[in-house]
Amino acid sequence: MATKRPGRAGIFEGTPRTPRKRQGPEAFPTSHSGAAYSWDILSDTLAWSPNAAALLGLSARDLPRTGKAFAQLVEPGSGADRQEAIAADGNCSFETRYALRLGPDQILMVEDAGRWQPDIQGRPAFVRGLLRADRSLAPQALPARIQARSGLLRQIQNGINEALRLSQTCTLIAGSLDGEDADALDIIARKLRPMMRRHDHFGALSASRFTLTLTGCPALEAAGAMKRVASLLKDCSGRLTLAAACAPDHTFKATKLLRFAEQALEAALAGREPFKLYDSRPAPRSAAAEKAPFDVVAALNARRLTLACRPMIDAHSRSPVLMQAMAALPDPNGRMISLGPVPALNDANLSLLVDGRMLELAADYLACHRQERLALPVSPATLKDAQWLPMLAAHLGARPGIESRLVIAVPEIALAKDASLVGRLHAMKAIGIGLSLSGFGLGHVSPAALRHMPFDMLKIDGVFIQPLKRSTEGRLFVRALVDRAQTMGIAIAAEWVDDEASARLLTAWGVDYLEGALFGEPEAVVQPQNLQQMLKKARA
Repeated sequence: MATKRPGRAGIFEGTPRTPRKRQGPEAFPTSHSGAAYSWDILSDTLAWSPNAAALLGLSARDLPRTGKAFAQLVEPGSGADRQEAIAADGNCSFETRYALRLGPDQILMVEDAGRWQPDIQGRPAFVRGLLRADRSLAPQALPARIQARSGLLRQIQNGINEALRLSQTCTLIAGSLDGEDADALDIIARKLRPMMRRHDHFGALSASRFTLTLTGCPALEAAGAMKRVASLLKDCSGRLTLAAACAPDHTFKATKLLRFAEQALEAALAGREPFKLYDSRPAPRSAAAEKAPFDVVAALNARRLTLACRPMIDAHSRSPVLMQAMAALPDPNGRMISLGPVPALNDANLSLLVDGRMLELAADYLACHRQERLALPVSPATLKDAQWLPMLAAHLGARPGIESRLVIAVPEIALAKDASLVGRLHAMKAIGIGLSLSGFGLGHVSPAALRHMPFDMLKIDGVFIQPLKRSTEGRLFVRALVDRAQTMGIAIAAEWVDDEASARLLTAWGVDYLEGALFGEPEAVVQPQNLQQMLKKARA
């Protein structure tokens, strides 16, 4: 087995590994067809790895930063999107395939796989995944329906460009004529000709849905235009519903304009409204998003949050060497729900409160189990908080001897957002604890910068481990990450290892530690008896 570099805390024992000599220029390995993402469902915030814009062929400014914005890129009918895959899968992992519409003639097939973490109520709250591009599909091989939509989008874009050339507004009306005896679209097109001008265009979305592009129709007249369409189609069979979106008022791009009009049409159908204009104002936060922080506060006040651990094993001996800790909550059936990132709360660092509680429980556990080592994840918001280091020092000072058995897991993205955190890493290391970098491989920290950080272990992000069995490029990327860690002489770990084949493959490549369902699920840590009695008295 390759030996590990022991940190000052002495967590990883063995002869220090001699770093390999670098071969060629130092360049971080990148996955050319995959981008990692994290999606906070409650706040609808979407964060990407640095290569995401290149993968999607978008500028960094146009990269979708919310789940709603990303959903607007998904081509209708091309496959189950991310939300549908999460809802359909019975466990916390998902895998799906669909197409992204990046322009009138630009379609990108992608594979989307990842895992979600629940909130206190057990609902999906946080998603980590990997988006991989499949560029092998030629445009001519796309389904006829998608090719027809491409033609329609070209016509809509032409209408937008013509309206902008004349300093006018282009209004796109989307219509639905429902009913078993509804008239055919060619009849509808013939009846709408009296209101159409030279650059206007009628298009078909489906057998019962159509679009009407009006190049000289201002947004203020969109409602009147929909009423005129209704009057021209008053003799048609079926129930008519109309919705509209305008350019440049809502967007300059045909793909977005059509999606906005379709969203307004769906809202009109759901509300049984005859007409609806797209509303570009941000939707109010859901009741679940508003309530989520207070659910966490209630769990903290009731001291229901508990510490759960799953084993991290030595890749060669398969014996546990470290316990990976996480915040958890028991559900009504007694199962442990491992919680994702803590939702934000105005005027309060809720992450610090949760991480502080987990630190307290972890310190108690290590004080009572003198042979155990434990890795505790800490959020970026906690690491930035001025109270974190004094809190850490206080807990370690109250329980002498546990510092050499405690590892603080730092997310890679935290270092990308705030370079000043490097000083805090050295301060934590000086206390005597170990440091682990989670999310290794996302690309937020360069290898040159990583060499100057006091990490004892690098943990490869699970989004790169999940597709090992089906992706040759994914295997090459993970192996490059392992080589990079070995070159720097730092121990390497992998998470989301759920099957024996992946475990053997990672071990053969030189991964030192493995963590995943193959080696055990999270289990609640039993609190010391005196603490349990105190809590029981307090609740009474």
